[in-house]
Amino acid sequence: MQPSLLEELTPVPNPYPIRSEVEYHDVWRLCVQARELAWDPVSIDFSDLRDADLPAEVRAAGAEWWSLRAWMEHGAVPYGTERLREAIFRHEPFEIKQHITNFIAEELRHHEASFLIANGLDGYHNEPRAEYFKAIIPRFHDERDEKAMSFYAGLAVNTLFEQLSGELLQARYENARFASVRGACQLILRDEARHIQFGRIIMRRFFAELSADDRRLLGEKFAKKLRGSLLNGVYAVVNLPPAERERAGRNRALAAEYGLGATHPDEEIAIIKRGLDQIRADVAPYDVVIPEIAEVDRAGATAH
Repeated sequence: MQPSLLEELTPVPNPYPIRSEVEYHDVWRLCVQARELAWDPVSIDFSDLRDADLPAEVRAAGAEWWSLRAWMEHGAVPYGTERLREAIFRHEPFEIKQHITNFIAEELRHHEASFLIANGLDGYHNEPRAEYFKAIIPRFHDERDEKAMSFYAGLAVNTLFEQLSGELLQARYENARFASVRGACQLILRDEARHIQFGRIIMRRFFAELSADDRRLLGEKFAKKLRGSLLNGVYAVVNLPPAERERAGRNRALAAEYGLGATHPDEEIAIIKRGLDQIRADVAPYDVVIPEIAEVDRAGATAH
């Protein structure tokens, strides 16, 4: 039987050689830690949320907030699977592929913990009820920016955002008054610390090899992603239309006031500014420049 024309024309990626020798021992240590520190969201007792005497509007606000957190964690999964596919067919070392696989599993775990918190409050939302979130969140699945850069530069953009997310999550952990929420935040932070450490390893090992174009793109794409998506209600409400900013900000403030592991909208930009300053300092030795992000840099200047 003759192969079809489609089979003849469609290239099949070659996974060989499949390298097994550990080349980056610092990355492999992160993989070993991921095994040793694995945790299960369903082992957390969320009865303190279910039994809490909370006003209905607070429960609704908290459920919306933690549903948003769940969607964002889940949004990292397709990103990770794309990077894993690239790593396989680029013949990257085993430990790079293993770390990305761990990253995917951990983001799914963070998603599960987040929707369990939402369920304990007022029920998890399967999809956004606000139209602006329906428009914004799919942008995270646009791979054009990552694919415009080299493999390790694309990985670096994500790990820089992991660092920024960690700053915000630390504030949410400190806000949490319920043991279940506080415990979930603490465990998520522990995973995020490994993701951030991976980013630092990437910087040390590969940033010196980045082309001038990759360095420029890295800074530009980071700023674009932060401005274009994450300030539109995900990291902060600053770029939302006025009515939607007021509604989302009010709900976020309610969740923060009752200690549900949220950040108050008035505090978010200052937290992002501190994180952005640190990221700029981290990438500056490699001649990577993150352009001005007016909503953060100018507001941050007045806040300080």
